[in-house]
Amino acid sequence: MKNRHRQLQTLIATVMAMFILLSVNIDAAPERPMPVTLKYNLAGTGSWVPYGFFGDVDKPGIFAEVIAAILDRAGYSFEFYYYPPKRADKAFDEGLLDVDFMSSAWFKDGDIGDPYVASSTIFNLTEYIVTLPENAHGYVTPSSIHGQRVGTVAGYDYHDDDKFIRVDFFSEARLIKGLQMLRFRSVILEGVTAKHWSSHYDVPIALASVHSEGEVFLRLRKEFSDLLPSLNEAIAALKNEGEIDRIFQKYAVK
Repeated sequence: MKNRHRQLQTLIATVMAMFILLSVNIDAAPERPMPVTLKYNLAGTGSWVPYGFFGDVDKPGIFAEVIAAILDRAGYSFEFYYYPPKRADKAFDEGLLDVDFMSSAWFKDGDIGDPYVASSTIFNLTEYIVTLPENAHGYVTPSSIHGQRVGTVAGYDYHDDDKFIRVDFFSEARLIKGLQMLRFRSVILEGVTAKHWSSHYDVPIALASVHSEGEVFLRLRKEFSDLLPSLNEAIAALKNEGEIDRIFQKYAVK
């Protein structure tokens, strides 16, 4: 009888130990991330060649390739939408879009807004005051455009556009043509984009002076803050592997 009682005690103790061990393992097991699909606006950068999509499925644009690489590496799916720039801003505020590319250099105070969070830096971007070569001497500093008519893209933000007169066109391509036709003496363009359209239209240009420099990152709605660690890890890995540089080289003007 004593042996049976001792055996029963041993069995109970063993079962309890197994139950405790199983409970610890369950509690310690990492939670599997819930499936996440992020909405990104592809057409919002559509005029910004070669950053935005311009109709070539084999070369969908720097932004499209970079964000696809980041989200794929981080394990998130994504959906592309097609809003024009001003509508895209409204859609982002309304929660219809979740993520986009942003630079603090585009804002007057460098503040991307309280409802949003930012990833780590993906690459650097420089915008220039672009002129015809013969006019470059008159634009050696950013303040050279103050009080003047300057070619800009409709819907784009410029940190100092209260100091010059905006002449809005619908695309960077039209700015280069407007510069050629003397609609204005200067335009504001990102360097890679300016060289692309200069080569495309065979219009000689000068990058007369730097208008703004900034780090480009992903801007997400704040409810996706918990995704930042995995997104930042993906960004770091892609930069270290040279993938971001390879995407840029694919779009470099020959």
